[in-house]
Amino acid sequence: MIALLSVVALSLLNLRELSRCEDAKIRPAAEIIAVDYVLLLSAWRHGIQKPEWTIYEFFMALARLGGQLNRKHDHHPGWIVLWRGWTQLHLMMEGVKALKRAKKCA
Repeated sequence: MIALLSVVALSLLNLRELSRCEDAKIRPAAEIIAVDYVLLLSAWRHGIQKPEWTIYEFFMALARLGGQLNRKHDHHPGWIVLWRGWTQLHLMMEGVKALKRAKKCA
């Protein structure tokens, strides 16, 4: 379990560091995150899928899913907020997969 969770933690650390880079607002999120996650999170945030989302947009939406209020004076989201957002996003992805399997069976 520790080995699996350490891979996720490393991915979130990488996402956090890349979101602070200068090119984060122009670099596509699909370069570092699976496209399915980008499409699902953008659909949750805006109601439509946006495959062209940037790293910064993905990062901030993930933080918002984890409870970040994104107020003007708030600091850059931290570990706990990102972890909460990632677990929520992963549960949402499992729900999407379950719906696809149910449609195949019907």
